[in-house]
Amino acid sequence: MAKPAPPHIVVLGDARITINSFPAQVFEALTDPERLAAGWGEDARVDAQIGGVYETTLSVGRVEGTITAIDGPRKVSFAWPIPQEDATVVTSVVYELNPRGPQTAVHVVQHSPKFLPGDWYGLWQSVLEALKAYVEGTEPAAA
Repeated sequence: MAKPAPPHIVVLGDARITINSFPAQVFEALTDPERLAAGWGEDARVDAQIGGVYETTLSVGRVEGTITAIDGPRKVSFAWPIPQEDATVVTSVVYELNPRGPQTAVHVVQHSPKFLPGDWYGLWQSVLEALKAYVEGTEPAAA
């Protein structure tokens, strides 16, 4: 019996930024609930282990995900179920952190089994800009 074909994967958002900080500090800002809350809102919850919660509020609403991979200080990913009219669509978000001397190149990508309307590219770029502002200690932009 043949295996069913995997679902077609759509890239909803893809953004990159360079932050003037080491990967461990950027990783901590993404995975420590107090630091995440300080950068993006007062209601962040993170249990930094596979299967743990990853929750915060962005400009598009509440993110309530489950961590699917964590490899500090290089990578964290989570499943983000997004309610739609017909069903919930489970998307995946992956942050990859790569050292560049005293800087960190951050790449975030969000995949979905189908297209979901919205400015996902803009969302993730604003999230990365807010992360950069927070980690570098400058005035954060709203994510």
